[in-house]
Amino acid sequence: MMTKNPMAVQKKLLLELLQENKDTEYGKKYGFGEIKSIEEFQKKVPITEYDDYAEYIDRMSDNNERNLICSNDPVWYNKTSGTVGVPKKIPYTQKTRDIFNRYSLGYQRGLLYSNIGDKYYGGRCVNLIRCGGRIVKLQDGVPYGPISEASVRPFLQKWDLFFSTPSQAVFAVKGTDNRYLDARYSLCDKYLNNILCTFTGFLLDFCRYIEKNWRMLVDDIEKGIINDSIELPDDVREELTAKLKPMPERAAELRAVFEKGFETPFMPQVWPELNYICGGASAGFARYTDEVRSRYLGTDVAFFYRGISASEGIFTVPVSLADHSSSLIPDSLFFEFIPVDEEGAEAVTMDKLEVGKRYELIISNHSGFYRYRMKDVILVTGFHNATPMVEFQYRIDKTVSLMGEKTTELALRTAAEKTAKECGFLLVDSSVYPDTDNIQYVYIMEIDRVPQDMTEEKVVSCLEKYLAQANPSYGEKVRNGLIKPVKIIYSQPETYVLYKEMLLMKGNSIAQLKPVTVIGNEVQRKFFFALTEDFEEIKAQSVKK
Repeated sequence: MMTKNPMAVQKKLLLELLQENKDTEYGKKYGFGEIKSIEEFQKKVPITEYDDYAEYIDRMSDNNERNLICSNDPVWYNKTSGTVGVPKKIPYTQKTRDIFNRYSLGYQRGLLYSNIGDKYYGGRCVNLIRCGGRIVKLQDGVPYGPISEASVRPFLQKWDLFFSTPSQAVFAVKGTDNRYLDARYSLCDKYLNNILCTFTGFLLDFCRYIEKNWRMLVDDIEKGIINDSIELPDDVREELTAKLKPMPERAAELRAVFEKGFETPFMPQVWPELNYICGGASAGFARYTDEVRSRYLGTDVAFFYRGISASEGIFTVPVSLADHSSSLIPDSLFFEFIPVDEEGAEAVTMDKLEVGKRYELIISNHSGFYRYRMKDVILVTGFHNATPMVEFQYRIDKTVSLMGEKTTELALRTAAEKTAKECGFLLVDSSVYPDTDNIQYVYIMEIDRVPQDMTEEKVVSCLEKYLAQANPSYGEKVRNGLIKPVKIIYSQPETYVLYKEMLLMKGNSIAQLKPVTVIGNEVQRKFFFALTEDFEEIKAQSVKK
C-alpha cells in the first residue's frame, strides 16, 4: 500500500515526470535530464506561478506548438473563474484525466460501497452541479471551458434515468430559475437515493429555498404546473410543462411534512430512501455542512466529503465518510510544502510535515506545471499510515493586511461565525472588504432569523472581540489606533445566491465558486455594496425560528 511508504512513490513519480519531459523546451531550460534526486530538483527548478507558464500555454493553444512544457499534448484546457481580467487556461492531459477519474470516480464509489453496501445503488440522484459554461475549441483544436461541463454531458442521452433534476436546470441558460427547477422536480421524486453537489454551500442554498418556498412548490406539484412567477425561457417552460402531470397524493405527503415546521429535519421525511450525499467540504464549508446536518438532514444519511482538487489535479481523498480531513495521494502529483508561519522557510516534502502546522501547497503535475504555487494553505491533522492527512484552510492571496496584521480567510470566517452564534442570528454568508482609504475592515453580512432583542451595537462588539481573538495582531492595531474598529454593512436577502447565479451565467465553472470571504476586486465591491439593507429593515423582515 503506497500510503505506508509515500516518499518512495513520490520520488519515483518525480523522476518519471522529469524523464518524460526532459526534451521539452522547459525541461531543457532546467536540465530535467540530469536531475537524479528530489534535492537536485529543488535546487535547479524554481518555484513558479501561472504567469511563468502563460506564454508557453498561449503558444500551445494559439500557435499549435508542442513539447513546450509537457511532452503529452493537452486534451482540454480548464477555464478558471476569471471574475475580472482574462481567465486562465490550465492544460489538462490524458494522464491527469486518468488519475482524476481513478480517484474521484473509482475510489469514491469503492469507499461509499464499503461503508453503506447495497444502499449505494437504488433510485435517482438530485444533481445540483451547474454547467452552462461555454465550450470552445482553440486554434490547436483542443476544447476550452469548465471541466465540469465535460464530465456531465455524457449523461444527456439517458438523463432521466440518472437524475430527478431536469437537464434544463443543470445546463441553465440565461433567464432560467434553476433553483425552482431543482426543488420542484426533486420534491416530486419520493424515492431519491442520493444528492450530488460541488460544494455543501450549494446544498444549503437548495434546502433554504425549499424552506422559504415550500407552499408554492407543493401547490405546483399538486396542480402539475410551473408557477407563472418563475422566470424561464418560453421554450424551456413549454417543453417542461408538456410533460408535467398533477400529483395530488405526493403534494399531500409533502404538505403534511412541511406544515409541521422545520425544527425537525425534513429531508429524511420527504425522501425516506435518501442514502448518501456527495459534496466538497473543508474548513471553508464546515458552517454550511453543519447547518445542513442540524436543520435539514439529520444524522442518519451518509455524507461523503470529497477531498481537495483543482484544475491542476486531484490532491487528496477521504479515508472515511464525513471527515473534513483527507489523505494526500502519493502517486497523483509530486508535493512540496512551505511552512506559512516560518519567515523565509524552504519547501519540504511530505515526510517532513508536522501535525498541527500549516503549509502552502506546491505541486508538480502531469500537465506541465513544476513546483507550482497553488496558493492554498493546508493544515496537517494527522496521518493515514505514513501519509499526511490534511484539511484546506485558506488562500494565501486572500489574506487581509491593512497594517501588516495578515488576517486570513479562516480568521475572518471564524470571527463571523462566533458572532452569529453569540448573537443568535443565522449567518447566511459574509465577506470582508479591506477599506484602505479609512484603514478599516468592512464586513458585509447576509443574516436571517434575527432575535427581536438583538442590537446592531452588540453585533459590532462581538465581531470586534472575535476578530481580535482570531488574530491578536489585528486587535493590537485597533487598540493602538492604527486600524479603525470594524464596520458592518447588511446585505439584502439572497445577495450571495444572486452573486453565484451571475457568475454562472457568465460561463464560470461551478467548481470555482468558492465563498467570497475577501472582496478582492472592483466587480465584487460594486456588486456587494449595491445590494445593502438597513439593519432595522433586515431585522423586521427576518423571523426567529
